[in-house]
Amino acid sequence: MRSRLWPDADPEELATESRRFAEGHALPNVTAVFLAEDEASIPIGFLELSVRAFADGCDSMPVPFIEGWYVDAAARGRGKGAALMRAAEEWARANGFVEIASDTEAGNEASRRAHAACGFTEVEHAIRFRKALA
Repeated sequence: MRSRLWPDADPEELATESRRFAEGHALPNVTAVFLAEDEASIPIGFLELSVRAFADGCDSMPVPFIEGWYVDAAARGRGKGAALMRAAEEWARANGFVEIASDTEAGNEASRRAHAACGFTEVEHAIRFRKALA
């Protein structure tokens, strides 16, 4: 599922990261993972959460941050994504946090709607730049 969310990433690297996390190794950008399953206990979605030093638009520091949120297309619209988000929010509250943050790509309207349905407020729009230094 991670390769479906991040199709440009190296699938082997994504699988290795998943395996290492499941084995109990700390990963720099994953603090907690939540899984959604169908009626046959087959995984159909996930949410990866990190804790960032800060997040744009937030008042508190550090901040739990949704690094990845995915539900298989055939399972969307049945509350699985919202359940994943509730699990992340419960984890954040239980660990003493008062807000949670996320982001999405500018053109990802489905993600914007899903975030809004879960109670998120858009706080800023940014275009980021990069320049390779030779």
